[in-house]
Amino acid sequence: MTTNHLHRVAAATIATGIGHNLIGAWLYRRQLAGFVHDGLVDAVANPRLNGAERGRRETALWFLMSGAAFTTLGAGLRHSSAADGAIRPIANGMTAMGAVGALAMPKSGFWLLLAEGVAARRLSRRPAITR
Repeated sequence: MTTNHLHRVAAATIATGIGHNLIGAWLYRRQLAGFVHDGLVDAVANPRLNGAERGRRETALWFLMSGAAFTTLGAGLRHSSAADGAIRPIANGMTAMGAVGALAMPKSGFWLLLAEGVAARRLSRRPAITR
C-alpha cells in the first residue's frame, strides 16, 4: 500500500469531520449561542430549559462531537501504517459506525463514513510498498 492512498482516505475523513462541524455550526447556531450565553458547564441539561430546547442542545452537542470524532479518526489513519496493523481497528470501527448509522438514517452522511471505512479496510489488506 502506498502512503499516498492512505493519506487520501485520511484527508477525506478529516474533511468529512470538518464539513460535519461547519454544517452543525450553521444548523445549530441558536443552540451554540445558548451555550455561550448560559456558559458551557451544564449548558445541555440546564434545568431552566424546556424539554424541546434541551433536546435541540443535546442534538447539537452530539452532532458536533461526531464531527470531532471523524476528524480524530482521520488523524489516526494519517499517522498509522498497514505494516504495523494499526489501520485495521480504525477501519473496522469506521465501517461499523457508517453501516449502523446508514441503516438507522439512510438519508444522512453516514454513507461517507461507510465508504471511507471500506476504503481504509481495503488499504489495510494491501502489502506495504516502500519507496
